[in-house]
Amino acid sequence: MIRGYMAAHGGLAYLETSSARAQRSQRRLTAVTAILSMACATALIGAMAKADDAVAGAPPAPSPLHLIRI
Repeated sequence: MIRGYMAAHGGLAYLETSSARAQRSQRRLTAVTAILSMACATALIGAMAKADDAVAGAPPAPSPLHLIRI
């Protein structure tokens, strides 16, 4: 039996690669986790930001669509 460094020092001798289905589910979980963490961070920053009275009373900024004239 051929043993590598990891096997000789308590590691796994043979590693199985994940199936395509398992890899796909891992990628989906990673993507969902990243999206949720960004949403939570954005919500936290938004909750901590104080609205300035002058800015709160100002009219809303025009949307980029106002530049498009048909």
